[in-house]
Amino acid sequence: MAEDSKIHTGHRRRMRSRVAENGFSSLEPHEALECLLYITNARKNTNRMAHELIDRFGDFAGVLDASEEDLMTVEGVGPATARMLHLMPDVCRYYTQCRTGRNGCLKTTEQLAEHLMGLFAGAAQERALLLALDSRSRVRATLWLKDGTSDRVSLAIKDVVAAALKGGTDRVVLCHNHPNGVALPSREDIQATENIVRALGLVHVLLRDHIILTETEYFSMRDANRLPFYDLATGEMLRPY
Repeated sequence: MAEDSKIHTGHRRRMRSRVAENGFSSLEPHEALECLLYITNARKNTNRMAHELIDRFGDFAGVLDASEEDLMTVEGVGPATARMLHLMPDVCRYYTQCRTGRNGCLKTTEQLAEHLMGLFAGAAQERALLLALDSRSRVRATLWLKDGTSDRVSLAIKDVVAAALKGGTDRVVLCHNHPNGVALPSREDIQATENIVRALGLVHVLLRDHIILTETEYFSMRDANRLPFYDLATGEMLRPY
């Protein structure tokens, strides 16, 4: 028993040294999970537990997406470990939001996209939201508009306008995700954006951008010169494309 304990302690020391030298991303999925399990398991064999969890739930992400009840069906996983694993995606999203908004301003498309990816992380269905920004590009309100299916979300123009007015600013960013696709606008996305730009213009709100996300990529209609502009003075829609 004492010899097993020494081997176990030595293994953890080696794993921690690898993370310190090469970073957490250098680990295999079961090794990364094993390291997380150190947090709530001071003495258990987390290597065996990590393998059993991945075998049960398919991969690292599947483990973190599992419910606490399902996690505790794996031998050795108690309430504290199940709660820690289940909370990890929310912790990561919270960290991303805090880091991207550290200076309070989201002035560039990259800053906006990184902030939005944190909000949409792990979404299995299409969702849409509106960010209300103040004159310094700080987020004044995050307004979720609607949840859809795995490949579609439909928005009512009146709901978008109502959310923009609720945000209390004169500039907003629209965002939706393509969880099972690519970060490119469909024909329907382009037409819907034009309708939304016109409707927001009538209430003196500027649509600063419409950003489409996947888990790893984003598409900015503004940067791609696909975002129309509503001229309130003439009532005309100006299309840069």
